[in-house]
Amino acid sequence: MKKIISVLCVSLALLFSSFANAEVKIGVVDVMSVLQRMPQRESVAKALDSEFEGRAKSLQADEKRASEATARLKKDGLTLSSSEKSKLNRTISDFENKAKAFSGDYQRRQKEEFGKLLAKIQEAVKDIVETEKYDIILNAETVLSASDAVNISDKVLEQVKK
Repeated sequence: MKKIISVLCVSLALLFSSFANAEVKIGVVDVMSVLQRMPQRESVAKALDSEFEGRAKSLQADEKRASEATARLKKDGLTLSSSEKSKLNRTISDFENKAKAFSGDYQRRQKEEFGKLLAKIQEAVKDIVETEKYDIILNAETVLSASDAVNISDKVLEQVKK
């Protein structure tokens, strides 16, 4: 029984030592850098701006009315009737609600569009892993230090541009 266990242990040790000596190909990708340098990012930003342009202009007009209402409340607050005060406060409140809704909608759409760009980056990384036989790809933000030799961000950017 002892011989079987010792033979098994030696076999496992030899097996694991061969894994330890195997070359592991590691790559590092700076995803945020690739995302910032992608040509598609600019077109997405322009599309979002044009999508929200009408609402932004309307919101600017509402902002002007709200600031005028705020100024009037500060200046004439003591002499205004309660109905006039509530009307001015409603104008301010309506603007604040519209601004929050606009901001939330813009951020939601921006997140959707950048999610699509991140998916393209991930596909490019998968293609590079398959063609160049990488074993491990790490995100540069999670790595303390890496040499330029393992940085494949430029390769990923070129793949995304195709």
